[in-house]
Amino acid sequence: MLFNFIKAACKHEKPVKKAVLSMLTGGGSLAAVSFVGGLFGLSIAVNIYTVFIALTLGIPGVVLLLLKLFLI
Repeated sequence: MLFNFIKAACKHEKPVKKAVLSMLTGGGSLAAVSFVGGLFGLSIAVNIYTVFIALTLGIPGVVLLLLKLFLI
């Protein structure tokens, strides 16, 4: 599975740029949900675990955190 992920990541012309962009969008979406979520009663705790999930998975990671918030 890791080999397939690395193989897919290297198919892009600039894999490092794509990874950094994905991390920025994940971090930005976590920050946006954290700030705007207070208006709607949503609060995702910003700690090392949620930041790690948001930076590694990007926007789908933040959506997963929101789903976890509603399911638990």
